[in-house]
Amino acid sequence: MSRRKTDDLARARKSDIFIERGGLRIECVDIDADAAAVFGQPLGLRHQPAPPAAPTLRRINPKMTNVKPAPVADAVQPGDEGLLRVTRRDAEGRFVARAELARNLLAEHCRKLARLRRLDRKGDLLNVFLFDHDRAVRRVFGLLLWACVAGAATARGEDSACAPVEITPGGPPTRERVRAYAPIFDLCAKEGASRLAIRQMNVDGTPLILTVDPQSLQTSLERAACWRCEETTDAAQAGTRYLKALHPPDDPTRPPALVNAGLIHGAGDGAFVTGDLCPSRKPLDRAFFEELAAQGPRTPVMLAVSGGWIARHGADFAWLREKTRSGALDIAWANHSYSHPYVRRLPDGRNYFLRPGVDVDSEIFETEKLIIAQGETPSVFFRFPGLVADAALLENVRSRHLVALGADSWLALGLRPRPGSIVLVHPNGNEPVGLRLFLRLMQTGVMPLPLRPINEAP
Repeated sequence: MSRRKTDDLARARKSDIFIERGGLRIECVDIDADAAAVFGQPLGLRHQPAPPAAPTLRRINPKMTNVKPAPVADAVQPGDEGLLRVTRRDAEGRFVARAELARNLLAEHCRKLARLRRLDRKGDLLNVFLFDHDRAVRRVFGLLLWACVAGAATARGEDSACAPVEITPGGPPTRERVRAYAPIFDLCAKEGASRLAIRQMNVDGTPLILTVDPQSLQTSLERAACWRCEETTDAAQAGTRYLKALHPPDDPTRPPALVNAGLIHGAGDGAFVTGDLCPSRKPLDRAFFEELAAQGPRTPVMLAVSGGWIARHGADFAWLREKTRSGALDIAWANHSYSHPYVRRLPDGRNYFLRPGVDVDSEIFETEKLIIAQGETPSVFFRFPGLVADAALLENVRSRHLVALGADSWLALGLRPRPGSIVLVHPNGNEPVGLRLFLRLMQTGVMPLPLRPINEAP
């Protein structure tokens, strides 16, 4: 390793910002070119006996070698390697330190600063330094104050780096903003919290993961660098509420999957209001959402949105987002495929996702990417177009860790809601009769209350 020899650093005055020369004279120090020096602290008082031999220097990486101190008049404690480390020399030849473990440094150095202030009031600092008292105090106070500020700044930077993700809608097309999108299934941990990651991606150059709380089913976008993740399996997570929702027990009383695929009835009382936004040229039925918002702040509603609808209705999507930000509604964004394939008058068994050539992964992931690019977070729910699927499609969606969602109260088909019903309407302009029935049920008190978040249904 290359070396640079610096002799008599104390005389050259290039080290005394870290070594207050209380009787300590350095004859020669050989320093590796990429060495890190340790900030020695605290200086011993006169009444402490000197050690029988020079303290053994603890090596760190990079290493400091060949240190030859002269005899020491006062005892000097070896430095704490976990505090400050020299990382470079500035243009004037002075060593420049950086803080490690910012939160610990902040507390530790501020405690030391307080101790020195107490010593100063007692006049004991005159016994600590063997040279000019005021100069020593200024230097030590300056160094420790710098450490406090640096630690605080680093801590703020660390907090900022792991702050909640906020994606501003608009800008470049989705394929340019959301890249390297892929399904995963990892168990992730951070500061005592744990989540399951089901997607990884790069958004505007930042690596992110889409995570699920395994008990509440709440999803969130997180910065990948802030979590420690390792691959897991459905079997390993089988005891969580999330996996139980993914793989519910067989129910012999429910209709065949082909006509109403997925979860069709929720647990408990009340009702779960869901709206499908299939591709449509008609405007959003905003009056329906105003009626929902009139039920109280943060009224829950799940919207199964198709990518084709978002692409055509940017202003309506922004209006819905504003309803969420203002607290009027609490919207959970479910996936309703991208293109919502459908051919009029074609039998269900050969229509929707059962049409040959449908790329299920593309239909799922492109919609999720579009939701993310528009500043929202996809939920764990997926609703098949037409609510039509077979066993193979159900398993395909579950393998992507999405909970298939049906409905037992499609209002336009005359299916009356009961406690725990998953209610289905289409506020995309294509089904006004269902919306009129919903409003009538609400006004007459027939709709089961309260209206509940879809995460409580499984």
